[in-house]
This record gives sequence, C-alpha cells and structure tokens, in this order.
Amino acid sequence: MLNGFQRYLVFFIFSQASLAFSQDLKVLADAFTHDPKLSNAKFSFLAIDLTTGDTILSVNPNQPLVTASTTKLFSTAMAMEVLGLDYRFETKIFQAGSRKDTVIVGDLWVQGGGDVSFGSRYFNAEGREFDGIKEWVDTLLGLGIKCIKGNVYIDGSSFGYEGAPKGWSAWDAGNYYGAVPAGINVFDNVTKYFFSTGKPGAKAKLLSMVPPQNSLVFTNKIVSAKVSQDHSNLQGLPYDWRRTGTGKLPAYQSSYMVRGSVPDPEKNVADLFSGYIKEKGIELSGEVIPFRTAKVNPPDYDNLKILYSVAGRSVKEIIEWTNLKSVNFFAEGLLKGVAFKLTGKGTHENGIQVYRQYLSQRIDTSGLVLYDGSGLSRMNRISASHMFELLRYINGSSFAQDFKQTLPVAGKTGTIRDLCVGQIGEGRVYAKSGTMTGIKSYAGYIDAVSGKKIAFSLVASDYSCSQSVVKTYMESIFNGLAGL
Repeated sequence: MLNGFQRYLVFFIFSQASLAFSQDLKVLADAFTHDPKLSNAKFSFLAIDLTTGDTILSVNPNQPLVTASTTKLFSTAMAMEVLGLDYRFETKIFQAGSRKDTVIVGDLWVQGGGDVSFGSRYFNAEGREFDGIKEWVDTLLGLGIKCIKGNVYIDGSSFGYEGAPKGWSAWDAGNYYGAVPAGINVFDNVTKYFFSTGKPGAKAKLLSMVPPQNSLVFTNKIVSAKVSQDHSNLQGLPYDWRRTGTGKLPAYQSSYMVRGSVPDPEKNVADLFSGYIKEKGIELSGEVIPFRTAKVNPPDYDNLKILYSVAGRSVKEIIEWTNLKSVNFFAEGLLKGVAFKLTGKGTHENGIQVYRQYLSQRIDTSGLVLYDGSGLSRMNRISASHMFELLRYINGSSFAQDFKQTLPVAGKTGTIRDLCVGQIGEGRVYAKSGTMTGIKSYAGYIDAVSGKKIAFSLVASDYSCSQSVVKTYMESIFNGLAGL
C-alpha cells in the first residue's frame, strides 16, 4: 500500500511525463503538417480523452478526406449492432418438383443468403475451399437422390447485381481485393491465375485458372522481370467477362500464382456445382444455370420443400477477420447483409441507404460521404471528427468490448503488427489502418500509460512522398499518446 507521499510522487511523475508528451505531440504534429515533403498533403487529426472529454490533439478535425480502410469501422460497427454477434447467413437448397423414388421430377433451386464466409480462405484450409459445394452433392446423395429431371438454378439475387460500388475502378475490381460479394459466394469470389515466366522482358504465359473461368477473355500484357514479388494488376469489372493483366512478375518461375476476382459469382458456383454433380454420378437432364441469366421467374420459396440448409460463420467471426486483415469482401458483404435483413433485399443501394440512416441516428454526419463499406471507393469523405464520434458511440455501447477485440493491436496483430514495435505504443494502440496510394490513416483506441482511454483518428491524404515518411510521423504520435 502506497503512503500519501508515495501516491503524490507517482502522481507527480505521471503528470510531468504527461505534460512532456503533450508538448511533444504539439511540436510533432506541427513538424508533420509543415514538412516540405508533405507540402501538398491534407490532414485531419483528432485525439480525445474519453473519460474527461479533453481534446489532446486537433488538426483540421472537420476536414473530410479519403481515409481508405478505416471506413470499415463504420460498416463493422453497424453489422455488430444491427445483426448481432451470433447472426449467420444461410444457403438453402429447395425442391421445386415432385419426388419419385430416387428421381426429382422438376427443378432444384439453390438460394444464397449472402454468406461471404462460404469457402472463404479465412475459414477453410488450402485446397478445402470448395468442400462446401461438394457437401451439397453428398447431401443430395444421402437423401437418395440419383437423378434430377430438370434444371438446377443458382440464385444469388438476394444481394442484387449492381456490380462495383461507386468510386471503384476496373484497376481495383479485377483484383482479389476488389471482388464484389453476391447473394451466393464461394472462396471470396476469387480465382487463382497461374503463370509461367521466362527471362526478364519476356511475356508471362497464363497456364490455368482455379476455379476455371471458361467464358473469360483475357488480354495478357504481364511480363517477366527482375522483381522478387507480384507487381501485376488484373483489371476488369463485375459481370464483364473481359480481363486485362498488366505489370510484372518474377522471372524464371514455372508456376506463379496471382489472385483475381471472378466476373460472375453465380456462374462460378454453377460451374463448380455442375462439375461435382457429374463427378458424383447424379444424372441431370437439364443444366446448372445462374439465375441472373436465366429466363425464368424466381419461385415462391415459402411453398417449396427445403432439402438442405447450411449456416455460415457468425458475424463476430467475419468482423474479426474484416478488421484484423482489412478484408474488403467481408466489409461489403456485411453492408449488404444488414440491408438484406432489414429490407429483404441486400442490394448495394439499399445498403448505402441503411448505412446512412444508421449513422445519422448516432453521430453528426454533416460532410460525411460514404459510397461503400470497405473504403476502396475514392469518393468517400470522412473527417477525424466523424471517426471520433463513431468511436465514442461504440465506447458507450453494449458491444464496446467485443468491438475493441476485433481491432489489430500495435506491434502484435493484424495490419498494425509492425507498428510501434519495441516502443511505448506497442500493445497499447488498438486501431484499424487504411492505406491507398497517397493516403494513410489510422483510427481506434489507445490505453495510455497513465490509465487514460483515448479515441483517435489520424488521416493524411494527397501526399507524394513515400508511405514510410507518413507512417514514421504517425507512429511517433501514437507513442506520444500512449505515453500520456
């Protein structure tokens, strides 16, 4: 037990250290924003003590900027509160025809409920991503079904067919990180391109794609080069079967893998299901058909017999990966998933409307512009004040602790595991990061040495210097805040 003098001494030491860090923060922030290497940059900083409400750091806090992946804090918070931690999206198989012994006379319908975790690489081991579709076939066989005299329809209409959100380009949407979630998905709607490369300057050769995209028209401009990692880009838009590959891949590779988005998620699932049906020996008189291109009306599912239902991973599990690894596909799926639950139609348009309504009831949304749930859109505009208000709302909510646990920890986990390593901020900063060309942002919470609980948002945009310069400045600010 400390005596009175000892308590005073501890208080004095902490207060002097806090004062020093506060003064250092002001000097550092001024040096940051006036660095000649950042002369064209825009900034929006805010850090506030959640207990006292005192502002610790403030630089243009109301300036809306493109913040990249810190946008995911908005969509994941909404999903956690509206859907709940245990909510799971479902995929169902229905019988539309009659049953005669081992034969279905009529069609089967596979109805997707927007499960982004189905076959995801975050939940399935390498090589096991398509086991879920195989399980559909095994279930039919287990029910004694050996013949389907009709078609099988793959229905992903629950999330609509709008394509990429506003502000996404073909340069993003053709890559794995730009895959768009549909009402039915598998393996993050990604296909693996395998290339062989030769001497530097030689054109890379496309060997295969897994899963195959047989309708794809691929224009290959990728060349072999003296590089040690993937410097290629796959360009294309959802529901467009044209893709263009540009950039460079390491030379002299017999098989080098690059991940890209599938053009049509329904057709991707349909092709896989069709292949497994043939492989397992179920006779199908018709075809496995994506609903988007089928010339039929959707059935009344309430009047059909359900043969099989599988629930995906929980919202809590999906959010953990969304924030830890900054998974765009999951963030967009959660946005659409909330709309699906609340309106019955998980289109992107409905998602944005629900999104804006949710936020307007919890924070001041003046100047806030949101076109997606992941931050990939360069048309989003978010200020440090917007982000702080969200963080303050979360901190006072019933899901505060669960949400904080989804955030990467500086020097420890996720996208900020290389931040503040061996420094005072290590293990004390819980934050989502955001990075795009010319953009660096962080937002989250800091447990300071003194016991202060701080919510913060740092955004730097439109700079032309290296990311490392900006990151070093921000890292110093984190250490300063953690030392308070």
